[in-house]
Amino acid sequence: MISLLSWIEAFVLNNIVMLPIAIGLLMAPIMLLLRDRPKAQKITAIAVSLLLLVLAVILFWTVYQNGIQVYDIGEFGKYGIVLVGDMLSALLVLLTAFIGLLVLIYSFDYIEKTSLSASYYPLYFLMLAGIFGIFLTGDLFNLFVFFEIMFLSSTGLIMANEALSVTDSAHKLEATYKYMALGMLGSFMMLVAIVSIYAVVGSLNMADIAAKIQIIAETGTIPWVIIAAALLFIVVFGNKAALVPLHFWLPDVHPTAPTPISAMLSGILIKVGAYCILRVLFLVLYPTKDFFLPVLMFFALLTIAVGAISAMGQTDLKRVLAYSSVSQIGYVLLGISLGTTAAIAAAIMYLVNHALAKSMLFLTAGGIIHETHTRDLRKMGGLITVLPLFSMAFLIGAMSIAGFPPAGGFISKFALFQSMVSGAFWLPLLIAVLMAVITIFYMFRTWIAIFWGENKGRLKEAETEEDVPIPAGPDNGHKKHKISFEIVFPIVVLCAAVILLGIYPEPLYEISNIIATQLLDPTEYITTVLGGAPR
Repeated sequence: MISLLSWIEAFVLNNIVMLPIAIGLLMAPIMLLLRDRPKAQKITAIAVSLLLLVLAVILFWTVYQNGIQVYDIGEFGKYGIVLVGDMLSALLVLLTAFIGLLVLIYSFDYIEKTSLSASYYPLYFLMLAGIFGIFLTGDLFNLFVFFEIMFLSSTGLIMANEALSVTDSAHKLEATYKYMALGMLGSFMMLVAIVSIYAVVGSLNMADIAAKIQIIAETGTIPWVIIAAALLFIVVFGNKAALVPLHFWLPDVHPTAPTPISAMLSGILIKVGAYCILRVLFLVLYPTKDFFLPVLMFFALLTIAVGAISAMGQTDLKRVLAYSSVSQIGYVLLGISLGTTAAIAAAIMYLVNHALAKSMLFLTAGGIIHETHTRDLRKMGGLITVLPLFSMAFLIGAMSIAGFPPAGGFISKFALFQSMVSGAFWLPLLIAVLMAVITIFYMFRTWIAIFWGENKGRLKEAETEEDVPIPAGPDNGHKKHKISFEIVFPIVVLCAAVILLGIYPEPLYEISNIIATQLLDPTEYITTVLGGAPR
């Protein structure tokens, strides 16, 4: 028994970078095989999600204690297939596994049972595997592969059927079409950028490319092809992060997607774009960052403003949250664009806090929609007596997004503003503070519209084009879809996490500073992966 446990421990530690991806990919066909056994499927899904969270914790602790972890899958010529776990990727894998587990639990009651058994679980685990792969891959081509896995699986999940839907199928199809069209265009542009990089440096390994481009930059002028490829990457990843003017898919997709998928889209998927921008500008194409950081700053400020101003004019609950996500990812990208250790550390903190708070807000919105049968804020009111727990959770989420203590969003927003003061970025600071005031207005106005005033009751029939009638029958009755443990538990856990990061932010602050230091000096990453010199 002792030898078996020792073997398991050694296996996990030796393969810890690879296991989250491999398990996610393996679970997709297993879930398909269990589609006629929903109980076994549910138990397996929750058990594997817990395992993924445990592995994510082990990965993070291993990287924190022992430094960057490298896993060589194979060396095929100059392709350099390698997985790399550094502090940034390990933190985001842990964040994804944590939110992913809670969203899965929420889905048990929220997603229509047939859709849940037939396609939801396989696509969900494929999406997780794609996200894990993006965070952990060390070469550009596999970044493209994992991007496609994430993109295609998330497209299918957007079309999943909710147990109780207030979304017209035509609106869902239109939003999915926008998501697919932009995603396919982005895939093409990403492939062109990768091919261009390979044509110049003859490698796809991120560390190898970084080392060779640094040599090129030190000995001469950076080729225009590299500059153009960097621009293509920023456009592709900016689209995924909903950077204005590439954001217009998000306000349509978030409201029409099932609520748990909206939580994943806002909590994790748009953060993938921010992560990839960090990887490209601060590792792969490090010498080009001085060309693009000022441009990124301009569009980040534009994103903050457009998202905040647009959110003020919305009457659809999920569209308010969607435009809020646009604005808030702008703050993350603003911190990245400042290029200082303090600003990047603040951006990492902001990313984590926003992921937790916005996931909670979307899940809370789903419970509100179950109660009212509408997303229209004008048809809500007085729900504080009906949904007191949701009222408190939404208030805490709103406080975090608006930057009020003791929620975690206060610490990250304060750190970002402080970094702008230290760097004398006065104009960006002015714009960011003004939009933060607007954020306070629309977040608390939304909370008041839902929970204060007259209780208008549940909607029985469609009164706007955004709402559809709720069919009568056993599958859509109010009793069947009352607020359940599966819906409440993830919200409570996320709410606790938001408060915990607000009253005890020191660990996240320390980790974010370590990540920022590593990003601004990619030497450790390059030498660990390559073992010294470029290939």
